[in-house]
Amino acid sequence: MSSSPKQSLFHWFLGFYFRLLCILAVDLVVTIINGKVLGLASIYEKPVATLIGMGVVLLLFFFLFSIIDKLTKFVLKMTVEIGNLLVFRKSAVLLILCGISYGFYMLYFHTWFGFWPKIKIASFL
Repeated sequence: MSSSPKQSLFHWFLGFYFRLLCILAVDLVVTIINGKVLGLASIYEKPVATLIGMGVVLLLFFFLFSIIDKLTKFVLKMTVEIGNLLVFRKSAVLLILCGISYGFYMLYFHTWFGFWPKIKIASFL
């Protein structure tokens, strides 16, 4: 019985972490949409471009709020199942989460600054 609270705490942590990743993903999409709306301002009048951007963001959030919880549960289930196939389950799951976080970091960097970061391993050592 002592492993049950630990596992539920680990599952809680995974669920929390995936929700954070979903929030980052939605923000990244909104950031990209903001850039596209600014580009629309050269084609349409600024009030029309603003309305178009607001409509797209509202549609995005309307649909994503209903799916984020389902997506979180699905990804959590898949990650735990994949982790169960590996020798060091929790370490493997945490390593997968670190990889996904690094991917988000790279996407944010590219979205905000327009180029991919040059990461040097020596700078971390």
